[in-house]
Amino acid sequence: RAGGPELLAYRDGGRRWVDVKSPDINAYVKQLTSRDFSAKDFRTWNATVLAAVAVAADPREPASETAYKRITAAAVRTVAAYLGNTPAVARASYIDPRVFDRLRSGWTIADTLAEVGEPDLSVPRKRTRIEAAVLDLLEGE
Repeated sequence: RAGGPELLAYRDGGRRWVDVKSPDINAYVKQLTSRDFSAKDFRTWNATVLAAVAVAADPREPASETAYKRITAAAVRTVAAYLGNTPAVARASYIDPRVFDRLRSGWTIADTLAEVGEPDLSVPRKRTRIEAAVLDLLEGE
């Protein structure tokens, strides 16, 4: 709709525009998945994947607490930029903290990134491999 602040709308079969609201999107997601997922679940998963990639791609070693903090802060800033949020919101609301917990113990998805090459998440084959590695990272102890 021209001139309006709404991002999504559709025509109802005639000339009238109908705004798409977040409850509409969440109902659609639940219908498609047959599970109790919302759009935020997808946003959270994407942020977690982006953080895992950023941490693994960082050439610095988390050998000290200062280095660890720099690596995590850089990853959070990267994710926040993708999400259009502040780093505080990205970290608190969207990035699974286990990504950073695993980094502290030296575990990242760096091996997978080396195997897939450029971590272009728009390439389905690469995204599938990277997401599987992130699941392994999150589930590992």
